[in-house]
Amino acid sequence: MIFGKFIIYQNDTTTNPDYLFPELWLFLWPDIEVYFNTLFMISNWLRRIPFRGELSIGILVIVLSSCTSKPSSDHLDEKLSFSCTDTTLTQSFEWAQSKALSFAHEGDPVGKWYEAALPNREAFCMRDVAHQTTGAAILGLREHNLNMLKKFAANITESKDYCSYWEINRYDQPAPVDYKNDDDFWYNLPANFDIMQACYQQYLWTGDSTYIDDRDLQNFYQLSVGNYVSRWQLGVDDVLSRNRLINIKHPENPDSSFFYDKRGIPTYNEGGRARTQLGIDMTASLYAGYNSYANMLKMKGDDTLSAAYDLKAKGVKSFLDSYWWDANNQSYRSVAYDDGSFDYFKVGDNQAFLLYLLHFGILDDHDRITMILNRYDAFKDSLIVELASYLPKYFYRCGYSEAAGELIKKLCDTSNLRRDYPENSFSVVDAIATGLMGVEPDASKNMITTISNLPESMEWANMDHVKVFSGSISVSHEKRKRSTLTNNINGNIIWKACFYGDFQHLIVDDIDQPAKHVTDIMGRRISYVLYEIEPQETITINIP
Repeated sequence: MIFGKFIIYQNDTTTNPDYLFPELWLFLWPDIEVYFNTLFMISNWLRRIPFRGELSIGILVIVLSSCTSKPSSDHLDEKLSFSCTDTTLTQSFEWAQSKALSFAHEGDPVGKWYEAALPNREAFCMRDVAHQTTGAAILGLREHNLNMLKKFAANITESKDYCSYWEINRYDQPAPVDYKNDDDFWYNLPANFDIMQACYQQYLWTGDSTYIDDRDLQNFYQLSVGNYVSRWQLGVDDVLSRNRLINIKHPENPDSSFFYDKRGIPTYNEGGRARTQLGIDMTASLYAGYNSYANMLKMKGDDTLSAAYDLKAKGVKSFLDSYWWDANNQSYRSVAYDDGSFDYFKVGDNQAFLLYLLHFGILDDHDRITMILNRYDAFKDSLIVELASYLPKYFYRCGYSEAAGELIKKLCDTSNLRRDYPENSFSVVDAIATGLMGVEPDASKNMITTISNLPESMEWANMDHVKVFSGSISVSHEKRKRSTLTNNINGNIIWKACFYGDFQHLIVDDIDQPAKHVTDIMGRRISYVLYEIEPQETITINIP
């Protein structure tokens, strides 16, 4: 093994040393994709450094050195596994599982954590963590999830206008690349609500009441839907008239701070044709924040306040339709710029942000979902990995199973020079479990839902030791006709076994049971039964 020590310094003794990065240790492996990732990371860091004076760069190579942190070992019992008749998809999952687990660490000052930022940065940022938590939970990294989410919650402060730290490193410090002081830092405003949704979803996955009752997390939720919304004027009554440079101390002087208008970006879009005034993902994230908080309040028995935030969520949904939907073009706008112009589906050559309508659960019109996914299906090969990695889950769930599988295989292939981006591998694990296998836990009901989203070309798929609640389950599907579930949890669970189609009965271990019915957001009729499964019991349910 070889380590490279990349040192950045300046011939300017007046420079505040806080503006400089610590020494950067880079793993140098004989693998072309890592070299590309390293070059990308260095160029990104250099772009953000406020150089004043002559720049010098040095590289020191040391052989057989070692990192102080150690890989996490929590996940080694009952190893998650997946297999199916598509051998390439099976291999893609195996690569993604191994790669994701290699990013998990313990023994550092920050506690248990996994990488959720640019490779080799040794840090985790809010957007990436929010996207990676489900895959991490499936892999058994629930303690990592809780620790990292609580770190973000604990660092929300009034001095940062109720922001947290956008990115935290292994030393339990804000990453220097994104933070100088409480007046000067990088922050994408959808992040608070993205973290709230992730916390709610982690409760549903694990049943850990910490996500509902913990003091720091409760404080984060309350401040995010209250003071944060008002301080940044993100509510539907204020957001269109807000000053884009709000909460910047010297807005008239772009040179007054390093990050300037990056301190409070109202979208995850960091580029575009001009300064972004508002992104559709900001609206969708606010809905998710209100909706998640309403659900958590209901679990705590506060029905009155829950109803109030549910009403706020409905108001955001109405704003989505009135402001972002362009009836003349029959399309959603996605980015509003300060010059009054809009981008629609595409933003630049390789980005598109309408997928956040699905990620944040604000959209339930199947015609509009189909329109959006058709566009993504045609554009998916051009997307950056940060966005493309969201798609397979929703492709599987919404009837694009062949496209989902092909995209996963491309994301995991060595031809993808950015496949080592941590978000990529975690999202593949997520997509296989929650998309292809259709696993959806709900700890509030002690229920696990499954539905087969196998493509027509796949005969069967099997997933063992999917971490959920206090244990794990194993799930297998044969086509979309037969499903089997094994309960490896120390307690009974309710299995909601779903199948596409309108059947009067489903067959539970060779016995007919009356089916119930529901229509999903894509307008498809679904038949299901509820069945209580005891610990270590295996049940098979199939269509007639």
